[in-house]
Amino acid sequence: MGNRFEKEYSDRLISAEQAAGLVKSGDSIHFGGAANVATVIDKYLARRKAELENVTIRSYIDTARYQIFDADPEGEVFKWHSGFVLGFTREQSKKRGIGVYIPSTWHNVPAFIRSSLKFDIFFLVTAPMDSAGYFNFGLTVGETMAIADVADKIVVIVRKDMPTIFGGHEETIHISRVAHVVEDEEFETFCLPMAKAAPQDKMIAENILGANLIKNGSTLQIGIGGLPNSVLDLLKDGGFKNCGFHTEMLTEKMLDLIEAGVVTNSEKKMDRFKSVFAFCLGSRKLYDFADRNPAFATYPVSYTNSPLVIAGQPNMFSLNSAAQVDLTGQIASEQIGGDRPVQISGTGGQLDFVMGTMLSHDGNGVSVIALYSEHKGISKIVPMLPMGANVTVPRSMVDHVATEWGIARLRGLTIGQRARALISIAHPRNREALEKEAKDAGLLPYTRATDSKLPRGVIVRKE
Repeated sequence: MGNRFEKEYSDRLISAEQAAGLVKSGDSIHFGGAANVATVIDKYLARRKAELENVTIRSYIDTARYQIFDADPEGEVFKWHSGFVLGFTREQSKKRGIGVYIPSTWHNVPAFIRSSLKFDIFFLVTAPMDSAGYFNFGLTVGETMAIADVADKIVVIVRKDMPTIFGGHEETIHISRVAHVVEDEEFETFCLPMAKAAPQDKMIAENILGANLIKNGSTLQIGIGGLPNSVLDLLKDGGFKNCGFHTEMLTEKMLDLIEAGVVTNSEKKMDRFKSVFAFCLGSRKLYDFADRNPAFATYPVSYTNSPLVIAGQPNMFSLNSAAQVDLTGQIASEQIGGDRPVQISGTGGQLDFVMGTMLSHDGNGVSVIALYSEHKGISKIVPMLPMGANVTVPRSMVDHVATEWGIARLRGLTIGQRARALISIAHPRNREALEKEAKDAGLLPYTRATDSKLPRGVIVRKE
């Protein structure tokens, strides 16, 4: 580092405990998200519960079990809200109610932060400062710069193990905008364990690949979990060539496709030869591979998740998961219904990528919403979504739905045809009951004479 920036850095350096001490009653603060959650601040802020009143805390993609929850289990002092409930914080949704969640389509979040929000302090986790005085956001660009833009005070939390990721824009902040610097010597950057694939995941992946929805040169958005991992495994072993990544999340399995030469990004019209993402979660191996690697470019979600940017990608393929789908095609992916609904995740980028593929410039965009046909013997394909199960993707935008029993393209189908198609890919033991319920609800006529034939675009797996 140059002498000038070294001095500025030194002048701003405080301890994590001092940084948590900056928070006052009535403040609104932000912890960040994903691999860049300010866990060290959470630790010391939790110890101040008795000193404070009415502190509002925001976060997103919650990878940490916040200590503020243990210190203040009823939320009397720390009023926590999340843009994407995950992991440990799902229990808080059950306890504190769905009011903790901030609904949003992710591509629009930076805009509404800048137009509608204000934070007293943003605790911003970064990589170490470079010689020009810049702190790189590392693994999580997402909505980071937008939060910084509306924060009265920015406190940088430096982690030595945070990789530096090259970006398109809004991936760094200069020390001139930083009020204080904390060197986090207590917490390592979060690594996400590899999800194991269930037999159903492998079956769904086979159905997707069997429908020829992914081609050589396709641009891919594929999330995290057993199903996405199964799809990526099949792609790696299937002889595919010249695919690309334009995704909100860079994952461990994506590294396999890059190393195998399946993903080269050579066919992309934008960010050619670069894998583009908004945040990254995986192992230390993945983080070290991405560190200062010019084959990657990280951007804010206003770019990665913009439906108009997605629409410009060649042969865009998007895969996301759901909790339930009803027979009209409504997708519920983030909230479990019932007398007391539970927020289990968030809208995230699911709707962004569904819209982007629908608007694709080359007409080849494909989106797939995948789910297991049942859970604990109960069908996840239902006649109508239950009360409290909010719609993540409206039926007017749904393209393909996949289960382990087949795949159905819903776009352009009537309600009756949709019901027939979705019943055909439900678990075999639930199909008869679903058909009766569909008839009782008026989705299907009581006679099958006019509509018993499955519509085009439906592939049913043999039992």
